[in-house]
Amino acid sequence: MSDGLIPQLAPCFVSHNLALGGAQTAVLRMIDCLPEFVQQRTTLYVQSHDTPLLDAAVDKHGFWVGDVTYDAPEDPSSWILSYGDLRDLPQRPTSLILHSWNDEGWRYIDKTYGHMRGLRVAGVSNKVLDRYDSWNRRRDNDVIGVLPPPVTEFAMRKGDNRDNRIVVTWMGRPLESKGLMSLPYLLAMDKRIVVRAWTGAETAGLDYTRRVQADAMRRVTELAHDLGVIDRLDIRPLDFDAFAYGHRLEGSHVLLGNSECEGFLLTAAEALSCGVPVVVTRTCGVADFVRNGHNGILIDWDEDPQALAKQALPAIKRAAKLDAFDCLKSVETLSTGAGYIRQYGDVLAQLTHSQIHGNTHNPRVTVGVRIHQGTRVECLDEAINSVMQQTYRDFKVVLLVDGPWSWGEQLSARYGGLPLICTGLEADITHCSWLHRQAVAQCDTEFYKPLDYDDQMLPGYLERAVATIDEQQLDVYGCKLLTLEDGQIKPRLHWPNKPLESMFTGNSDDNMLPHSSVLLRTEKVREAGNYQERAVGLGADDYHLWYRLHKVGAKFYRDDDVRHVVYRIHDGNSLPKRRARYGGKKVGRFVAGAAAASLALAAGQSAPTQAEPPTKKRDAAVSQHDQATTGDRLDPPHS
Repeated sequence: MSDGLIPQLAPCFVSHNLALGGAQTAVLRMIDCLPEFVQQRTTLYVQSHDTPLLDAAVDKHGFWVGDVTYDAPEDPSSWILSYGDLRDLPQRPTSLILHSWNDEGWRYIDKTYGHMRGLRVAGVSNKVLDRYDSWNRRRDNDVIGVLPPPVTEFAMRKGDNRDNRIVVTWMGRPLESKGLMSLPYLLAMDKRIVVRAWTGAETAGLDYTRRVQADAMRRVTELAHDLGVIDRLDIRPLDFDAFAYGHRLEGSHVLLGNSECEGFLLTAAEALSCGVPVVVTRTCGVADFVRNGHNGILIDWDEDPQALAKQALPAIKRAAKLDAFDCLKSVETLSTGAGYIRQYGDVLAQLTHSQIHGNTHNPRVTVGVRIHQGTRVECLDEAINSVMQQTYRDFKVVLLVDGPWSWGEQLSARYGGLPLICTGLEADITHCSWLHRQAVAQCDTEFYKPLDYDDQMLPGYLERAVATIDEQQLDVYGCKLLTLEDGQIKPRLHWPNKPLESMFTGNSDDNMLPHSSVLLRTEKVREAGNYQERAVGLGADDYHLWYRLHKVGAKFYRDDDVRHVVYRIHDGNSLPKRRARYGGKKVGRFVAGAAAASLALAAGQSAPTQAEPPTKKRDAAVSQHDQATTGDRLDPPHS
């Protein structure tokens, strides 16, 4: 984490172990669902060296995260707790994932986290959140919503329906509370049933738990022998694979989840994602996803294993006949390959304190972040990071890319699917104005904030800018700059160096308002004629807009008391290219071509907000998957 002016995003997941279980599996899958930018900066802190789940995820599926450590990291930006312990660790904003709602889980949570206040809390199901409702209210915790564990397969694995055989899959630790002892009784009631029990006594980190599980395995096999059903009880060792489970369900007709109490019961969701109907107890959180008679059957828990089996038998017979497609469709929002990010991405972002967007329901500001191909993505990362750190949250973000669609869409995905405006062309310095122009044309918020890849906002920028605009009824807010060069941040003193009022001469040499620093009233920019179709000159392109805004009566303000924007000076800056193209020194008057349009506007003529491109239109602009957000397809500029 940086010691500089802008805090760096560096979330840290804390888990007590990664041996086996729904909670540990959920953590790995949630990390895998993070946007690449966040995942790259995330640390996984494991407080036990017993990590077969993690080992298998890395070896078999290429699971990756910014860092895995068995020692507490020194400087994370936030903690995300999953049965982890924060004693003696530095204080940071902290989130808690609640996995369990039974009495044992309650005691652990209350003992370990009961002294903490103001946590961000997510629960894997409504049942979990309901159990902890008063607990969270007493501690002023911020409940951000339900965050179920995702499923990573989405395929048809259900067996063919046959009258002479019903294959029932059962998965879990070998414990009586999981319904294990009911399995031999179930087999004895119907000879058509075969049970595949994926379990094993070596699936726990603690010696005590292993002994308890070994004893349960012994008793269930003895009971199966006594009842004469051992030949149909197919006990298979659970593999430590957090991302592949379809092989466990291949050919199965029903999954039986007859636990006493589960925060979620991930195995049932996995079955549904493989088209296998489920029979689960109502005391499992996944029951919220089960519709009786459509994708499964709900039953009640019973401490008597024989009575539990009697309940399960007719439910299994009904469930085996249910349609696999209905099962698959019922968990579409849980699938990493379908709708999980769309449904739960905001909760996951809040959990990790990594929201790029602020208030997406009623934002006042659109931040248009621009980059052109050929520049370092790391610089864009820093710009996005500065957006995430804003104390003012009523904003949303759109990504502006000068380059081919393939590259633009990769960048959009990197940040969790940002709405995208793209030229679809080979990058050129004249395109930057067109990108901001289209962002303003489609902007549906009160204000527009341009932010280039080599700019960073300090955390209080938007908060101060919006407050100042509201207080003084402004149309344009700006401030002075800091510069970042060779790792050093310092005030930019040589410019702007004159009063703001001195710049409205029609001469771009007199510009005293850094484009990097402005927040603009959207409607006023449209009234003035929006940005240029193409950027020209050595700084004249921004000044065109300032001059037009001045002519339509816009109220400007430059906040000289703060330097809330950092401008990066580096080898990739466009200034050398502009000098080579437009001359060795800064152009004083407006460049020919752009000058005519600007002077016409200054004389009172109106200009369209979307100028026609100078040559034949091409098919590019707004990504198809974001058309609902950013409007119709547009015509890009041309070099």
